[in-house]
Amino acid sequence: MTPFSFEHVFQAASVAEVFAAYFDPAHTREQDRRMDITERTVLSLDDNPDELRRICKVVPRRQIPRFIKPLFSGPLHYLETAIWRRRDHAIDLDIRPSILQGRASIKAIYRLEQVGTTVHRRYEGVVSVDIALLSSRIERGIVAEFERSMPVATTCTQEWLDRYERSVAARA
Repeated sequence: MTPFSFEHVFQAASVAEVFAAYFDPAHTREQDRRMDITERTVLSLDDNPDELRRICKVVPRRQIPRFIKPLFSGPLHYLETAIWRRRDHAIDLDIRPSILQGRASIKAIYRLEQVGTTVHRRYEGVVSVDIALLSSRIERGIVAEFERSMPVATTCTQEWLDRYERSVAARA
């Protein structure tokens, strides 16, 4: 298992604004475009007062690295289960790549905390791959992809929040 952790401070008035952006379909489309996600299909969406559960099939433009491609067939996609536990200000994420027949997973927690006029985000978890001799190399590759994409996602979200703040101010 390879751990990862990313922290960021959003300029946002509330935790609710950041969660609203996270689940806003237009924001998701913009973020996917910037991160080279070619397709995102919502397979299920269940919303109740305590939690929101969303399962998506996600297809990235970037495909399987060349060094492991001979071991797999078909295009890469993954199933992403996000469970927003509203009271805890946290989203539990379970990401299952289509490769490795279930022997690869990413488990993470996306947690927000209001600190004054900012919102602190901590996104941490573990990548686990169960394949002899290649596990750590594949896990490091997945974490490197997170390291590449996290600043893109963060910038997109902050820009979205900035537009939201301006539109609220204009209506006031």
